Amino acid sequence: MPFLKVSSIWYLVSCIRNTKYLPCRQAGKILNTKYCKAKGFTLIELLVVMTIIAILIAAVSASFTNAQIKGRDGKRKADLKAVQQGLELYLQTNGAYPLSSDPHGQIFCMMRIGPPGPTVGKSVGWGAKFDCPKIENGKPGPLIIIYLQQLPKDPTGEIPYYYEPNSSYLSYVLSAKLENTNDPENINSPNYVPGTLPCVPQSGRNYCVVSPSN
Repeated sequence: MPFLKVSSIWYLVSCIRNTKYLPCRQAGKILNTKYCKAKGFTLIELLVVMTIIAILIAAVSASFTNAQIKGRDGKRKADLKAVQQGLELYLQTNGAYPLSSDPHGQIFCMMRIGPPGPTVGKSVGWGAKFDCPKIENGKPGPLIIIYLQQLPKDPTGEIPYYYEPNSSYLSYVLSAKLENTNDPENINSPNYVPGTLPCVPQSGRNYCVVSPSN
């Protein structure tokens, strides 16, 4: 569409120029040789066309960038919902949500819990398979359950998602950073209404969701 607009503008300028010099050619006679000698576009005409093209390119670029930002933010929100589904399956299987690997905010699979033994296990990185042992009598059993084939990760990878369970592991907060500063669910947005989000995002992030039971 922008190319059609540019072509139309160029055609219009051409018509204006041809009309401008048309009176010197009537009925095969040259009426004014002074104007008939001019050929091509004038510098002013070229500058006008170039300015219009630059404005159109800037407008299209800004619109395309905004569309990309909104698309990535939409994916972030969908990603957190997908993580919630995996966490709910974990809760139904084990009676509590998984631990978190501070300070990275990743899901942490319990391998051994409580005194006298320390908590050991593995962190499940964003983008990795979410599989953990089933907890039996407070200890990890031999059965490995896949809760999500692949945890989603932030589209840009700059600010990763953050998982933060409470002390009882019966609720959690998932946080992400949105790029759209005008998103009404962005806690730092001028369009944000206090109370829209049911939680406070983790530091460095501006959007969050909580466990469905909250």
